[in-house]
Amino acid sequence: MLRPFSSHMRQQFINIVPAMVFFSILAISYPAAAATQNFAFLAQITRRQYPHAHAVLALEKETITYAANGTSRAEDEVFLTILDEQGKQEHGVLSFQVNRSYAKLDIPLLEIIKPDGRLLSVDFEKNSREDTSTRNSRMNIYNPNQRTINIFLPGLEIGDTIHYLTRQERFKTIIPDQMYGMVLGQYLFPIRTYHFTLKGPASLPINHLIKDEVAGCVSYHEEKEKNLVIRNWTFKDVPPVVPEPSMPPLRQVAMRLLFSSLDSWEQISRWYHELVEPKLKPTPEMTEMVATLTAGKHTAEEKITAVYYFVAQQVRYMGITTETDRPGFEPHDVGLTFSRRHGVCRDKAALLVSMLRLAGFAANPVLISLDEKLDREIPLPYFNHAITVASNSKGEPAWFMDPTSETSRQLLPDYERDASYLIADQQGTSLSLIPPVLPEENRFSLHINDRIQPDNSLAGTITATCRGFADTAMRSLLMRRSREEQKDFLEQMILRRRPEIKVTNLNWSDPADRATLFTFSCSFSLPDAIRWLDQQRGIFLPASNMADPGILDRWILGKADMTTRSYPLRLGYTYSTVVEEQIAANPLLQQLELPPATAIDTKYFNYQTLYVGKGEEQLTITRTFALKQLEVPAASYQEITSLQHDRNQEVLLPILITRKP
Repeated sequence: MLRPFSSHMRQQFINIVPAMVFFSILAISYPAAAATQNFAFLAQITRRQYPHAHAVLALEKETITYAANGTSRAEDEVFLTILDEQGKQEHGVLSFQVNRSYAKLDIPLLEIIKPDGRLLSVDFEKNSREDTSTRNSRMNIYNPNQRTINIFLPGLEIGDTIHYLTRQERFKTIIPDQMYGMVLGQYLFPIRTYHFTLKGPASLPINHLIKDEVAGCVSYHEEKEKNLVIRNWTFKDVPPVVPEPSMPPLRQVAMRLLFSSLDSWEQISRWYHELVEPKLKPTPEMTEMVATLTAGKHTAEEKITAVYYFVAQQVRYMGITTETDRPGFEPHDVGLTFSRRHGVCRDKAALLVSMLRLAGFAANPVLISLDEKLDREIPLPYFNHAITVASNSKGEPAWFMDPTSETSRQLLPDYERDASYLIADQQGTSLSLIPPVLPEENRFSLHINDRIQPDNSLAGTITATCRGFADTAMRSLLMRRSREEQKDFLEQMILRRRPEIKVTNLNWSDPADRATLFTFSCSFSLPDAIRWLDQQRGIFLPASNMADPGILDRWILGKADMTTRSYPLRLGYTYSTVVEEQIAANPLLQQLELPPATAIDTKYFNYQTLYVGKGEEQLTITRTFALKQLEVPAASYQEITSLQHDRNQEVLLPILITRKP
């Protein structure tokens, strides 16, 4: 279950988010270990046998022995063979995340096995380095117990096998008297053989499950020895996961073994409630602040927003992890966080809960898993962030809030939607997914008002309004630019959609002013909008004929750049784009022959184009697109690629025009 992270693997396993620590180890000394000495099986790992692999897990033997109180000892022996230069680069450094609060680790053996059988020992003193974990410091958190050990492998060459043995002692459990974990039975490289054994007392029952099983590649048998239950899994000849762009994390799609003594998610919910609740006692200063913030506010939204923005913007995101009970989960007392005006995610979430309760709302801390959905079948507390929820009068979770989001106008950033969450509650709650926002809440609207000119050009105005994440995206793109750079950016944004357009009188709102929605407007002309085929008939391409009119369309839908997929496509955001063009016709034109209207509505998106004429004087074209889901399964991927094709084709369809005699 303990895995070193090579430079490539680290990207798959470590999410740079405001995190609480779950897996942790400490380097200590043990006597030298006896390890497997018969290396004949390595002869089977050849380029001919694995023609496309960069590295192969030739053999792994791992055993975890746990006690009734959930503490455990583990031994893990690994043989990883390097087959090409990329494999050498990816595995030239092994990295272990280390936390002194929960466990100890020894690496009694680390060597390189040469193809001719020679053994090259790795000198730990010369080739290892231990530092404070940068993934926490980058988030402005200092945890003196969270360390990273990097071990460099000098002399590693193509054809070599990395051989190491680790021993881990977990002397403290995060949830008392519980044992749980997950091991991958599939990686980005092939697995020849992986034996995993879980051994422990029958008095601590374990539920287990293989998810996303690769048929014919895993076997299981169980035996009993006095009061012990010994569970054995063997993963054999497992093909690698072939990465795809914008796919879910490896641990969400690869074959994996889940095991847990926890009987339900409700048990985890009650545990976290008991851990956090004593920290929520408010101080008189907090009571006074809440009264000030909510004075003159009448609606629930007004009061919640006022309290939220105080915690988000006035309490800095930073901290030192010095808790003694459950470091990484346990927040500081809310009075301390309030007085210091700083804290990490769990501190700010707890403070917001306490202040919302003072304002009269039913609020609770929430554990969420960013970037990786949790498997509902087996309860594993693999959360990496803490936020807050306030319930409505019916007791339903209505307002999710992340007070670590210090600059957004949204209470909860869109990238935290569709994430697994668990509310800390005395009665216990089950695992759920934070629902995505409705597409119209992230809307980009483009209103075009123009007229066909006697010289066959179009002239008029464009006005754009951004809402929700579209608003956030535009502000983030513009705020660090000078006024002249902002102008150039907006002009280029329009030109990328219709290169032949000419823009004048460009105006836009201050991106630093979050009190109002971001807008911009301009005058424009579009030469040769009508191209005559002969004396009577011509073709007309309106200004709204844009393949990607919105600010999110190309970025999000552009992720669908493969013919087929094996894994879901993560689009990341729901949004909508609305383009309305009102065209005043030249009285010399007699008739407009319009393309057929479009109406496509699926589970994942809605796409419509509507033409409405008002005699011969005015034509209104309305194009709407709404992306409803954040993730599209591989089986439905063709719906997205077909959509792209339809949109690209439709904007090429002209309006046919007949000239008056």
